Amino acid sequence: MPIWLVALPASITFLTRIPLGRTVYPDSVWRLITIWFPLVGLLLGFVLVFFWVLIEDLSLWSRAIIVVAIGILLTGGFHEDGLADSADALGGAYNRTDVLKILKDSRIGTFGSLALICVVLLKISLIVDLADHAPVGIILSHSLSRCIPVIQLGIQPYARRDLMESKSRDIAHSGIFQVIVSLLWYLIILSFGVFLGKVGLFEAVIITLALIITASIFGVYIQRRVGGHTGDFLGAIQQLSEVTILTIICLF
Repeated sequence: MPIWLVALPASITFLTRIPLGRTVYPDSVWRLITIWFPLVGLLLGFVLVFFWVLIEDLSLWSRAIIVVAIGILLTGGFHEDGLADSADALGGAYNRTDVLKILKDSRIGTFGSLALICVVLLKISLIVDLADHAPVGIILSHSLSRCIPVIQLGIQPYARRDLMESKSRDIAHSGIFQVIVSLLWYLIILSFGVFLGKVGLFEAVIITLALIITASIFGVYIQRRVGGHTGDFLGAIQQLSEVTILTIICLF
């Protein structure tokens, strides 16, 4: 089987808690898993929409809470953990060494707790606001938001590339190939939404601009603080991107 195809189940194993049996892959495979991140997000989005439809007799708030909870369950809170760790490190440290030290701490502090509460509540509230348009928001936010970390990682350096114990060290080799593939995924998914009439062309442009602004501000800030990205920061930017997409869809 081609190595790029083997990277698909490895990508699912990396991003979710879905059991696929095999968990050990060579480094060459791990370095390619990022090309499938948007597809994994797309699949997660469709699974969550299935549950959204399945429990349609419940109130919007109940459905939104359940869907968000299932999403966290399926991913093991992978990105949410990155968000919490990032908030603790960036909010509680004053230099690069302390930021990286706090990122390695498995405990969650005040900044991390507040960030999690705000983001999770905001996602639930935005899905409620979307109402009948929630399926579109769920699918786009889960798929497109997973394009952004890959693109950003290909543009900016990885702060922990020299640390052997770093969990995301293998995927830190994302380069121009991964960036191009993620951009193609982004364009295909968003264009398909426009083609089906689920997303307006103007709305698609605004979503893209909003994501560029969000990723740029976060990227510049991280570059100044620690000189690059880490796995936790990539999780944080995915969460911020997810909220950004849901917000734009609600507004337009």
